[in-house]
Amino acid sequence: MNAEPTPAPCQNLDPIQRSVAALDSTKVVLERICTAREVTGKVGPRSFLHAGPPIELDRIPGPMRGAIIGGLLLEGEAKDVAEAEAIIDAGDVEISPCHDAGALGAMAGIITPSMPVAVARSDRHTTFAPLNEGTDGAVRYGSYDEKTLARLRWMATDMVAVLDEAVQGSAPIDLVDLITEGLRRGDECHNRLVATTGNLIIRFAPSFIRSKHQDAAEKVATFMAGNGHFALPFAISMAKALTLAASDVPGSPIVTAMSANGRDFGIRVSGMGDRWFVAPSPIGEPKLVPGARIEDITPTMGDSMISETAGFGAFAMTAAPAIMSFVGGTAAEATQFVAEMRSICAGTSTRFLIPVEEHRGTPIGIDVNKVRATGIAPVINNGMAHRLPGHGRIGAGITRVPIEPFIAASEALSAGAQT
Repeated sequence: MNAEPTPAPCQNLDPIQRSVAALDSTKVVLERICTAREVTGKVGPRSFLHAGPPIELDRIPGPMRGAIIGGLLLEGEAKDVAEAEAIIDAGDVEISPCHDAGALGAMAGIITPSMPVAVARSDRHTTFAPLNEGTDGAVRYGSYDEKTLARLRWMATDMVAVLDEAVQGSAPIDLVDLITEGLRRGDECHNRLVATTGNLIIRFAPSFIRSKHQDAAEKVATFMAGNGHFALPFAISMAKALTLAASDVPGSPIVTAMSANGRDFGIRVSGMGDRWFVAPSPIGEPKLVPGARIEDITPTMGDSMISETAGFGAFAMTAAPAIMSFVGGTAAEATQFVAEMRSICAGTSTRFLIPVEEHRGTPIGIDVNKVRATGIAPVINNGMAHRLPGHGRIGAGITRVPIEPFIAASEALSAGAQT
């Protein structure tokens, strides 16, 4: 008779402990840089991924519409903006959530076959996110002008070639360690990634120097050096792998996704599988760019709040006092926010450590039962896009997400336990 397999250590834990242990122990490495079509079959010429919970094409907000226009132009499905808009209005584009493909899309989150992505891998999951275009015109913010599209085409060809050469030619990059080091260097690794991006440049520098694509390598290094958010897709693809490892634990109240599409904010919970619990997207407290008005803001959108779901971003704002100049608020408020988040989380990270808190770990494992009991909803820090297509980024801010989905998930879990 064959012996029974020895259970993994976390299988001996209760549901909450199992999910938290997975968040705190899963290893994730950078696997490759490629185009989206090379890593998923869920994109096609007119089949795109989007940020947030599922949304019908006729409900998409302005920035997502702009991003789809940009995607159709990028893929050659439309020769101009008018033709792209006609394709959308005819319902000839299929969109589905990034989360269903193991992907993350910042802001509008539109991912098309040709888009360049960073691919991460744990022992069980492969995840990916589009390379960051910068903040000066970006498809993820709904821009689709020729300068934006030309940059994206260059990223999908020359940049992919240079960066994947660097990934394959160097020792494996541990993405958890990358974020851990970023927190030590003053990033919170969601909206401040200056040090983390610098660390990536250092890791890639030897390959850049010996690259067979010398001219392109110089341009890639220059682009990375001028884009303090470049490391974001590496951070969020890692975070998605952590939350997937914590998913599908029967009875676990730990949140495994927070996401928004500009209309709806939604969460997924480990013990409830792929079910979304939703409420209207909030706006939060924005710090706007000069000339922008609050009435121009699209409500919260994007998948990058997976950062907070995994235990960094706004959950580590005390590690990054400089972030407050970007999102607004004060260092004292950051301390208060992190303390609040500890009260609704089930664990403390042993890897994501905050130097100013005497190297205490960040709060991890948002527990919907604790949110329901305390009445404290999570906070995120996030970028903000203009409500109209093609107008791009107009600010950033700190946002308290709606509490209703957490309460609904807690109640659903309780009802399940009683049946």
